[in-house]
Amino acid sequence: MKSLLSKRLVSLWEKRSVRNRLKRTREHILGRSGFFDLPDSENVSAVIFSNAGTIAKFDRMGVTAGFGADGYSYFRVGFRYNPDPNAVMGEAFRVDVREESYEEYWTQEIQVFHNPNAKHPLPFEALLGATHHRFENGHLESLTPTGAVLSSFTLLLEHVGDDQGVQS
Repeated sequence: MKSLLSKRLVSLWEKRSVRNRLKRTREHILGRSGFFDLPDSENVSAVIFSNAGTIAKFDRMGVTAGFGADGYSYFRVGFRYNPDPNAVMGEAFRVDVREESYEEYWTQEIQVFHNPNAKHPLPFEALLGATHHRFENGHLESLTPTGAVLSSFTLLLEHVGDDQGVQS
């Protein structure tokens, strides 16, 4: 079975659109590819990655739990997963974290790469809300929840001024 981490996505421009395909990469300049093909790697169920273990994440989670400081606005700006198979970038978004309709989960930015050779596979239910990647019948399958965030930053604004208006 081909390893998930020994693949890379190759995009080719064709008639103003992009065709994505997987191409096996045997080696990189930094070393051999294919972590899940290494000896004893069957003892690793999955590799989990997140670029969101940040103070901004903890700040937003606190705001959604009711711990936002008065006199501040919190905006989240970034890119969400784009389900278009020809997409080359995510869908831009901007949300007010203080809005009652705003939802965020701890697993929202987590990427789980499942080992196709694992002795004890990690159940998908172990990290609900995360994006899961696996090889099924030689094809890469990604299960991405609606609204999954690829990258973002948080804009924190302090309100200053008097009752006549806000000064910048």
